[in-house]
Amino acid sequence: MSNQRNVKKRYILPAVFFSLYVINVVYTKIQLVSGDTSIIRVNDVGEFILLILASLTFVVAMLLAEKDASEHSAE
Repeated sequence: MSNQRNVKKRYILPAVFFSLYVINVVYTKIQLVSGDTSIIRVNDVGEFILLILASLTFVVAMLLAEKDASEHSAE
């Protein structure tokens, strides 16, 4: 049971980064469609950094999950 909780905790950080990215994209689209002239958004570099962080943290979480799975199968 504690192993499942540990696995779920791994994916919190990638989910947060990806959610921030998606929220920014959707919010910017809503502002553009509504015709709002003062667009508040993360710039292109910020979007790139959010997407890279989401990807990297997800890859690290998957590698840790694979490491744990191989350790448990060796036992």
